[in-house]
Amino acid sequence: MRLFLKNTILFLSIVYGSIFIMLVSSNYVINSRADFKLKPNTNKIVLGNSHPTGTFNDSLISNLKNLSDPGDSYFYGYQKLKEILKQNPQVDSVFVEFNPKTILKWEDSKLWRKHQVPNYLAFFEFEDHRLLATDNNIGYQQELIKGIAKNLQRIILNRYNYIDSIGGYRYVNNTRIESILDTLTYNPQKQYSLKENSLSQYDISYLNKMVRLCETENIKIVFVRSPYHKKFDGHRFETIFQTYRKENFETIPFLDFQNFPMEDSDFKDLEHLNHIGARKFSLWFEKEF
Repeated sequence: MRLFLKNTILFLSIVYGSIFIMLVSSNYVINSRADFKLKPNTNKIVLGNSHPTGTFNDSLISNLKNLSDPGDSYFYGYQKLKEILKQNPQVDSVFVEFNPKTILKWEDSKLWRKHQVPNYLAFFEFEDHRLLATDNNIGYQQELIKGIAKNLQRIILNRYNYIDSIGGYRYVNNTRIESILDTLTYNPQKQYSLKENSLSQYDISYLNKMVRLCETENIKIVFVRSPYHKKFDGHRFETIFQTYRKENFETIPFLDFQNFPMEDSDFKDLEHLNHIGARKFSLWFEKEF
């Protein structure tokens, strides 16, 4: 029995030791070679989830790069931001999507929603690893193995460019707005199955990290709420949202475009624009900012 335990411990030590060595070495190589460089004239970036992804058409806005991604949480937004700022000293303004949905408890589940751990593994800090391991230890170990494999793949194929794989404007050609408005049984509140006081426990802390990083680097950070359809029923969290914003981010500029003038034909659904709406908004944004 003792021999069995000894051999088991030895085996596990070899396995986990090998994993640790591959993790540290592959992370080091990726970190030293990763390319997050933007065009020299790009001094503004946009970060966030699906709302800004389909709102900011950066081909129509001078000196701006849209790096938002559907399903993104602030946890991954922070990983992008710190790497972008390291390699792009010309960036002086950061626009971050901020709306009632982004402060809710369900945002905490986005750590695992898109299997993003492998994409950003090389850039995690100790606290990031601790959070992931504490939240879902089995899931963390599984994603860790995938992340090491992805690191090795990048190294073997010499693929160190990240700009094209961490987000960007999405051209949305289709629209479901008419069918949604015509369907009496449509209930946009279904996605809000949480109580009003169920706020994010840890993802929101990464928004604070983004704010502190920008302040440390003397970068202007601006919160943005992308346009909504007037019938979008996400406003039932407006009171708690505004209270939270004023209590925690009162000094951060907030551009609230929830009531930006749009036609039904400008929307994909009640909370996202299609390419027509994105063009209208982006041309206006280009003139104003």
